Amino acid sequence: MKDASQDLRRPISVGVIGLGWWSAVLADSIKDSTGIRLSAAFSRSRDKTAAFAQRHHCHAAASLDELLAFPQLEAVLITTPNGAHREIAEAAAGAGKHVFVEKPIANTLDDSRHIITACAKAGVVLSVGHSYRRHAGLRRLRELIDNDVIGRVSLAEAVFSKDHGLALNEGRDWRFRRSEMPGGCLMQIGIHQIDNLIYLMGPVQEISGMMARLATPADIDDVATALLRFGCGALGVITADYVTANRFALTLYGTKAAAQFDLHDGLTIRWRGTAVWQPLMVTPNDYVRAEIEEFADCIRRGTPPEVGGHEAIVALAVVHAAIRSAATKRVVSLDEVLGRSDDQRGADDGGT
Repeated sequence: MKDASQDLRRPISVGVIGLGWWSAVLADSIKDSTGIRLSAAFSRSRDKTAAFAQRHHCHAAASLDELLAFPQLEAVLITTPNGAHREIAEAAAGAGKHVFVEKPIANTLDDSRHIITACAKAGVVLSVGHSYRRHAGLRRLRELIDNDVIGRVSLAEAVFSKDHGLALNEGRDWRFRRSEMPGGCLMQIGIHQIDNLIYLMGPVQEISGMMARLATPADIDDVATALLRFGCGALGVITADYVTANRFALTLYGTKAAAQFDLHDGLTIRWRGTAVWQPLMVTPNDYVRAEIEEFADCIRRGTPPEVGGHEAIVALAVVHAAIRSAATKRVVSLDEVLGRSDDQRGADDGGT
């Protein structure tokens, strides 16, 4: 008789598709994992595929079909440009493979819905790579809210900045083109903070956005901000910048205290009536590995991931609401972008 406990511990064999720098980050994060094993890789560049396979000790597939047919392969990790996610996810689901796709789930809501439908029809797990919410610092912020340590939160501020936009090359980088990255930096990096605030604050109701192209040579918006109104009544401000020093930070303002998490400086709290930010201990964790191992565990157990298709499409819809708001100079409701009726709203919000 088969030992069920052994089945729940078996490593899941995965193949990675799209071999940019992020695929190497994912591969390195799970290299010594007992729950997931990288077995094959594919890129349109044969040289890149061969080099990746040699470094990570996996099979170099000559085509997508070959990778999907690789013996014992159960799942794929998709790290291609955003616009290619749908075609590959549909092919993988059609082959019976579970799907992990890096954020955003797709560039468009239509493509996102097709991915969700394909995975649901095939009965495979769909997980989307919004990894930052799994960082121990973000988890601790959630605990501060849940345990009423900082009181009722009235405002959340989040910023994500990088200097990648200054180095984009038209002939080399797909991120150079607006058609490949609508919403610019808000789509590429700001969406992480959108997901983080939904995780911390709950469902979003309204969005107001502003965007500009100031310093990048690329045809994309390199600075953007989105003002959010949450269902709980609180407001949120998300800022993304693609042409400055790297920073990732999030601050919650509660009636008892303000709490701030910075990816480099850690977690601090400032109690109401005091003038000093005090450090809070956070045990470091590999949040990228955590989301990939959760994906593998969902496959073994047949359970849904924390961030599946429906959660991911809500974060994407906030980006598109901000784009629409910036173009029309008005506040845009999330329901308008998603085309939701009142009875659909609860199932799709993605909040807690």
